[in-house]
This record gives sequence, C-alpha cells and structure tokens, in this order.
Amino acid sequence: MKKAAFAATLALSVLALAGCSMFYPNWGATGLPTATETASASGSPTETQTPTATATPTDSASPTPTNLIDADVQVLDASVDPSAGTITVIAQVNNVTESGGSCTAIVKDAGVTTSYPAVAAEANAASTQCFPITIALNGLASGTAAVQVSYSSTTASGKSNFFAVSIP
Repeated sequence: MKKAAFAATLALSVLALAGCSMFYPNWGATGLPTATETASASGSPTETQTPTATATPTDSASPTPTNLIDADVQVLDASVDPSAGTITVIAQVNNVTESGGSCTAIVKDAGVTTSYPAVAAEANAASTQCFPITIALNGLASGTAAVQVSYSSTTASGKSNFFAVSIP
C-alpha cells in the first residue's frame, strides 16, 4: 500500500512540475539570447502625435509589402513595481515563430499616448516572444493606464488589445 501511495505522490509531483515549463519561455536554454536589444534600458518615453497631413507617394518610395501575416499579439502581463519605478510588460506573438522582429509598447494615460523604444523579439517553441519591455513610471499619472504592444517584422505585423495597469 505504501508503494502505491509513494508512486501516486511521485506521479503527481512530476505532473505539477512539468506545468512550470509553460511559464518560462526558453526552458532549457543554456545562455542569454544572442540578439541585441534595440531599446535603451531606461525606457525613456517618446511622445507620439497623430499626423494630420497625408504624404503623396513618389517613385523613389519602396513598396509596402501587402502579404504580411496579421500577427496575433498578446500581452501576457504588465506588472508595476513601485519600488523600482517601472512597469514590466511581457508579450508574445501567438501565430508567428520567427526571430528578427521587434515589439513596441504604447501607454495611454490621462489622455496622453506615449510610445516607448522597440525591443527585439525571438522565436520560441511555438510563438515569438518579445523581450521584456521596461517602462518608467515617471511622468505617468496615478490611476488606470492602458498598455498596448505592437509587433513588426518583414513577414508579420499586428497589435495587441489594450491591457489595463494600475499606476500607484
């Protein structure tokens, strides 16, 4: 009877720990990613404005690819760390598995939309994982803000839904 209880406990432990691999995107990786991050570590914001004028195409303009995949971008988490003064955003592209793309975050806060520098993205087992995006809390108003991540590469582009974040 003790052997059966031990075997059942062991089997449940193995199943419980196997689920942990889903929370770490590069399980078994032996080193740091080789791609270099294209954003500054400070997460300095860049204000964006909606353009009002339209550009007239010229002969020297390169054509825009029309066969891009509509990327299914998902914000998995946007955690506020008041002691560090940052928001860390974790996002992935569910229907694309490639390296070489980039992820950009915007924050809508108190009627102002702020864009942050792009970070690199790399292929995961079945998706594309954005490097963590760090956003400084400086300049953001207390209350609820909305975070959106966009993905862009030579083969795909898309935006996530907005993800609500409580700013202290």
